[in-house]
Amino acid sequence: MRQSIIDLAARRRSGHNPGLLLQRYLARQGDPEERRALLGAAIHAAQSESLRDIYSDAFARWSASFPDDGLHRSEQLSTAGRLVVGLGSENVLETGLRLHQTYGVPIIPGSALKGLASHYCHDVWGQRHVEAPAEENQRFRRNGSYHQLLFGSTDDAGVIAFHDAWITPDSLREKALRLDVMTPHHPKWQTNEAPPTDFDSPVPVSFLSAAGTFAVRLSWCGPIETAQDQAQAWVSLVMKLLQEALSEWGVGGKTSSGYGRLVQFDTLQSTRPARAPVRAQPVSRPAAGETIEARLLEERTKKGGWKARHEASGLSGPIQNTTDVPADEKAGDTLKLIVASANDRELAFRYPTAAEEERAQHKPKGTPGGPRTRGRR
Repeated sequence: MRQSIIDLAARRRSGHNPGLLLQRYLARQGDPEERRALLGAAIHAAQSESLRDIYSDAFARWSASFPDDGLHRSEQLSTAGRLVVGLGSENVLETGLRLHQTYGVPIIPGSALKGLASHYCHDVWGQRHVEAPAEENQRFRRNGSYHQLLFGSTDDAGVIAFHDAWITPDSLREKALRLDVMTPHHPKWQTNEAPPTDFDSPVPVSFLSAAGTFAVRLSWCGPIETAQDQAQAWVSLVMKLLQEALSEWGVGGKTSSGYGRLVQFDTLQSTRPARAPVRAQPVSRPAAGETIEARLLEERTKKGGWKARHEASGLSGPIQNTTDVPADEKAGDTLKLIVASANDRELAFRYPTAAEEERAQHKPKGTPGGPRTRGRR
């Protein structure tokens, strides 16, 4: 038995298919060191020259299968951080990653891209689309005419095909698979065994995430009698919608932690140098409870609420009591808002109703943002 485990570990060091290694080459269950060794072998296999040569030919054939007739759109989008699709899928490690079935490289399923675009179309464009008159916004909502045309319904398919997004061969050279870790602090609470306490022991769990550039492709699959210029316009519109959704919401798991964002490669390159000065200098941000002026944004929260930007600090965030904002206010208007909370990444606001102003004026001392009270001597 021990000899077979040693042989299995030795053979995986020369493997060239990350997906096959993850499925068949785990020597011992429940051993953290064995887990990390297997993940390391998969990362090494993804960088092997033999895999890159084979996959390059497959990627070229796949790209050539889309005719250049104007009814297909392709964009190369790069991860702004890391990407993890299929984290909860069935796997011997209990943490998965969606890989190509044949080549074992990261891939984004077309069904995931279509689901993301459909939800973003309803929740964002259906509330307020900057290029559409107000009366047309409802057409982008679920069961609206535009939404059903693009994404289909239970009775009919949509006119746009969302293809799997393949990672580019050059991304394999730049370490497409990355070793990552998450640390559940209350494992028994997550399994409903016991309530969380300060005495729980965190359990680090290693897993794989992906990074690189993906070729995102859409195709027109609607009626062939549709005018070509109209079909091209719809494909271009959905590609714009998908790019916006990938940039703002992200795809896959852990998007609330910043995973899954994809942007255009040139945009990513142009923004990287600009971040260094921002980190070197502290942001002049307002304190919680302060009344400031902020501009309403076109971008909405996932629930359709207002978001605003404080121009002096460049920080933005949601207006928590968004229903109190007057109905005649529109994007671009400048309002006086109360800062509900503040950190170096974002602000949260509250619209100053009479109750909010009174609460801000009578804010108790000793709370964050105010002076501490001294104890008795």
